[in-house]
Amino acid sequence: MSREARLLSDEQMRGYIRDGYVSLRTSLPREFHDSVYRRMQDAFDKDGNPGNNLLPRVPEVQQVFDDPVVHGALASVLGPTYLLHAHRHPHYNAPGSPGQTMHKDSWARRHHRTRWMMAFYYPQDTPVEIGPTGIVPGSSYYNQPQHGPNNEGEVPVTGEAGSITVVHYDLWHRGMPNRSDRTRFMIKFLFTRLDEPTRPTWDNLTETWAPVDTDEPRMWRHMWRWQRGEASHEAVHGTGNGSIGALASQLGAEPERVAFDAAYRLAELGPEALPSLMDGLRSESGYVRRNAAYGLTAMGSPAVQPLVDALEDARAEVREMAASALLDIGWSAESAVGALCRSAADPAVTVRRVAVEAIGTAGQRVSDGAVALASAMKDEDEWVRRNAALAL
Repeated sequence: MSREARLLSDEQMRGYIRDGYVSLRTSLPREFHDSVYRRMQDAFDKDGNPGNNLLPRVPEVQQVFDDPVVHGALASVLGPTYLLHAHRHPHYNAPGSPGQTMHKDSWARRHHRTRWMMAFYYPQDTPVEIGPTGIVPGSSYYNQPQHGPNNEGEVPVTGEAGSITVVHYDLWHRGMPNRSDRTRFMIKFLFTRLDEPTRPTWDNLTETWAPVDTDEPRMWRHMWRWQRGEASHEAVHGTGNGSIGALASQLGAEPERVAFDAAYRLAELGPEALPSLMDGLRSESGYVRRNAAYGLTAMGSPAVQPLVDALEDARAEVREMAASALLDIGWSAESAVGALCRSAADPAVTVRRVAVEAIGTAGQRVSDGAVALASAMKDEDEWVRRNAALAL
């Protein structure tokens, strides 16, 4: 690792997998954060929100992300080769603001494995009165809201100047009402993984997810193993229990946690459960298709060829979900790269967007996808071009 890094502990990593965030504080002095606050205020007063142009306007913010605590947290979750993405956004919460509604960001990934993260940095003291970011712990896995109509379950991310919280990209969050007389700034940066996990990249001292509680979501234990790079990132086949038919019927169950548990249990049952998961992938229900894809992702290499076959399905929504599962399987889906290259030219833009990204995750160790990705750089759709560039 080229930079100094203070890696996360096992306890912090378990907290991240469970809750979808870790709160930290940089080692930079108070004077540094005061200076950033003044520079931010000046930028907004003169030209408005600098958006993606933030670093040229306030270049010292880079020191926040070079800080050993912050760099170490990002490297712990995303691996040491993570990328600081070109998108960043300063959030301005004015005095008297009513706050935002709870949301996932517009480019929601809806994947369980962490390949994208955000970091929220406060350059000023941020008590609850100034309108901090509110988050719903553990909500990054869920597509349905995990908070009540009055934001029950919300946790305000408060802290002193220099506080920073790294979060899974899909965490439900919002800017809370600012009841103070001072502007609250929150600077949001985006990061992405560039390599599949092959080993633990945090300060890992224990092999197993512990303590083991039978009531815990199975996906937590799976995410722990995936982050450790175990068993080619696949479920441990033969460790599941339950009737395949009964579990398959629960792929459409609500709340989502019931459907997720069924999907991960089916993955643990191994190839015997593949037909049921593939039936789910071809369901008329988008909810069932997505849940089946989580199970197929967790199953790993046994699911690759059936998913490749599904890339030829007559329905674009099935082809898209098959490509999404192959994307998330990663290196174990290397044999699918040729089929994904064909899907990069699919008539449906929704399929092309996912297929080109999947070439990047599944084909990192081979060059077979380079020509298809170069061609996708000329696609009429902006997101196909973006995803192809990142995959390259």
